[in-house]
Amino acid sequence: MKSNYDRSISMQCPTCGSESFEHSEDNPTVSCTRCDRTMTKDELREANGSRIEEELDALKAEVLSDVRADISKMFKKWK
Repeated sequence: MKSNYDRSISMQCPTCGSESFEHSEDNPTVSCTRCDRTMTKDELREANGSRIEEELDALKAEVLSDVRADISKMFKKWK
């Protein structure tokens, strides 16, 4: 089984759809660079919940497929 399932999900602004945000480590909010909407990181995650879930479902399917393939390879010599 492969050992790296890293993923990156681009968050979109719920107002304008932009994927570009500004934030600072000192401030818990993010600002869209296109429409200047300000929201907390939690609000941004909530607004992108369906995108996150879709990516998570795809990752689960990939891992499951890899596990099945590895198990099949392990037991292939027993046939």
